[in-house]
Amino acid sequence: MATTLRTILFILLFAFITQIQFNLDADKTATRQLKNALELAVHDAALAVNPEQLGNGRIVFDQDKAIDNLKSSLEKNLDIKSGSGFVYTPNKNSFYKNDIFLLHLEFIDDSYPRTYPFTYVNDQFKIMETVDGPSVIAVISTESPRWFVGDSSFIRQAAVYEYKK
Repeated sequence: MATTLRTILFILLFAFITQIQFNLDADKTATRQLKNALELAVHDAALAVNPEQLGNGRIVFDQDKAIDNLKSSLEKNLDIKSGSGFVYTPNKNSFYKNDIFLLHLEFIDDSYPRTYPFTYVNDQFKIMETVDGPSVIAVISTESPRWFVGDSSFIRQAAVYEYKK
């Protein structure tokens, strides 16, 4: 009888540890994928430069085109689709199960006189970055997918892509 109870206890303990491991692995994978996708997306957004201004030696972003590039990149890399505004809904086969939100998108370019480098500070998202040139800054967030019941975990990632001057 003692062996049977011990075996049941070990099976329950193993199941509990496995559940925790699967959830932690999902958190880690979701965090890595969000960061990588956002890095690519801000890069793609930064490619939308006004060619006339570039001819004058200034980097000024075409913000509408940059936003389209960013949305397209996120959709492809995370298997999501655009909803209203900056809310993205996961596709059926996506790793993510909850909406993904683009919380912040900012363009720093030569449309305003500015000296580089300068320290960019965003208190709301706790970003402090030395910016050496025109930049695209974005923050994205979602609830981590869970394979088993557990406390929900929110993931927030930020990325900065800059041109060095």
